[in-house]
Amino acid sequence: MFWRSRKMLVSIIVILGLSFFTPTGEVHFFWEKLPVFNSLFGFIGCIALILVAKALGKLFVQKDEHYYE
Repeated sequence: MFWRSRKMLVSIIVILGLSFFTPTGEVHFFWEKLPVFNSLFGFIGCIALILVAKALGKLFVQKDEHYYE
């Protein structure tokens, strides 16, 4: 199990390292020039989607334990 987390950590470091060498293209805002912005924005967006989906599932989908009794 530990080797999987180590591989994931290495792959994240490699991706973040490669973001320093890839061109950003046309930028509209100053933060888009930051080398790691796209990676962090995607990661934070994923986490936000997961948290919102869990909250909506708890609020609208999940029923009480004794709902059908």
